[in-house]
Amino acid sequence: MSLRIFHLIFITVSIALSIFVTVWGVREFQVTRSLGALALAIVFLIAGVALVFYANRVMRKLREL
Repeated sequence: MSLRIFHLIFITVSIALSIFVTVWGVREFQVTRSLGALALAIVFLIAGVALVFYANRVMRKLREL
């Protein structure tokens, strides 16, 4: 497996994990009204969005190699 493929798989899995933790944090907030759970959801939402932009940039960069 090439480094390019591994990197793209790793980013994809990280995005999926970010989505999962965001959904979990929102559901936990709905049940417990814990601000910590809401903060966790917001942090992972921001991280997931940042990873999407990062993946887009990496795809363009790796296409040139």
